[in-house]
This record gives sequence, structure tokens and C-alpha cells, in this order.
Amino acid sequence: MDIDNTEWDEAFAAVLTQIGTDLFPTALRKLIELRVGFESMILTRYRDQSPPVSLYYDLDDVQAAISIQFYATGPYLLDPFLQACKSNVTPGAYCLTDLVNEAFFRSEYYRTFYRKIRISDELGVLIKLDAEDWVAISLSRGPRQPRFTSEDVNKINAIHKTLSAAVIRHWNLNDRENEQDVETQVEARLATFGKDRLSPREAEVIRLILQGHSAGSASAFLGITEGTVKVHRHNAYAKLGVSSQAELFSAATRYLASKQS
Repeated sequence: MDIDNTEWDEAFAAVLTQIGTDLFPTALRKLIELRVGFESMILTRYRDQSPPVSLYYDLDDVQAAISIQFYATGPYLLDPFLQACKSNVTPGAYCLTDLVNEAFFRSEYYRTFYRKIRISDELGVLIKLDAEDWVAISLSRGPRQPRFTSEDVNKINAIHKTLSAAVIRHWNLNDRENEQDVETQVEARLATFGKDRLSPREAEVIRLILQGHSAGSASAFLGITEGTVKVHRHNAYAKLGVSSQAELFSAATRYLASKQS
């Protein structure tokens, strides 16, 4: 992909100008597309042992329910890109095929998650904040598009430092004190979600589900049986007017947004 210097300068300037605004992800996408073509872009933060935090995605609601909400409930633990981060790989761009072998296509992760998102290939741009804190920019191509090549990887690696600096600056990822304050505020608001409709135990179960726990891990955390967790979950869903985990995430997101306004 040949790049006109003027076009690159304009795209780079747009990224710098839009840092800290809602238009930054769009500007970042346009900059990357000057190097490599792709269909969708997702930015995810993996920090310590916590469930992944979605920073940005350009998916519709149906795709997001699988690639964002369902992914955060457990499949992310088997993601080859997360595993690469945990192995402390060199920050940079990697094709999925750089990280897996043929066994991947028979793996639990592929059968329960990857096959459902219907993409032909994925290129991950791994940004390291520290040993236990990474950001991954996932670029994907649809079934009718060609796979990423080593040339694509080289093109992204040539601008990796630029992408890293812009992403870190926009999301203020090095400001740990501010992050902890924001996280505390979000946790406090989330603790009141459904409080007027749910029993204390139902509220605990819902809070754990929103944190990414499965019924099994929630039962271990609360010291009750998995069957009891499912009963509480069923009753809570009915009281909240939702019928799936995706709808629960949407309701919680709307609640948090209303509390912020």
C-alpha cells in the first residue's frame, strides 16, 4: 500500500489533534488503515488478573455481544494474544498465525468463541504498559478478505511507537492514581445497580457476573452451589427485565451513564 506523504501527515496530525476527544478512535483507525487494510478494530486492556476492559470497538450490537461481553466472561483467558502478553513477548504487531499452530483450530477457545465471530484473520498490536498491564489493538478481516501477511506486520511495526504513545496518551493509561479513583467511583455506582429491586444475594450475584464471573466461579466466591447461583441469576434477570448476559451488560452500562450525567 503506497502512502502519500501529505495524506500521512494529515492523518497523523488528526490523531494528535483528537487525543482526549471522542473522535480519537476514528482518527487512529484512519491512520492505521493507511498502512494496512482491515474490517474492524477493537482496543482492549488486560491488567493484572482482572477481566479485560474494552477501550473501543466498532462493532454492531450483535457482534459486540459476542466479541466484547461474552469474551469478557471467560474466553479471553484462552486468547493467544493475551497468552502472548503473559509470556512477556516483545511489544509489537503479530498475526494470529505467528502465535498458534494447527491445534488452535481444534481448541476450546476456537470452538466456543473464535468460530462464532466469523473473521478470517486477526492482527494484534500489543502495547506494554508494564509486565502485568497491556493494551491490544485487534485488527480483523472478514471471511472474504485475504489473511494478513508478514509485510502487513512490518508496516504496523514501523509505526508501533507512534500508536503506543497515542493510545497511552489518549486513555491516560499511565495515570495510575487517577485510574484507581475512577475505578472506585465506577465500583461504587455499580454497587447500587438494581438495589431497589434485588435481594442482597441477587445483587451480589449480578455484581459478580458484571465483573466477568461464570456461575461456577461465582458459586466458589460466595460459598454457595452453582445451582443456587443460577436460581438467583434467573430471579434477578426477571426483576431487571433482561433475559441474557448481553442485555444485562447493556442495562448496567445505561445505568452507569445515567449516573455520570
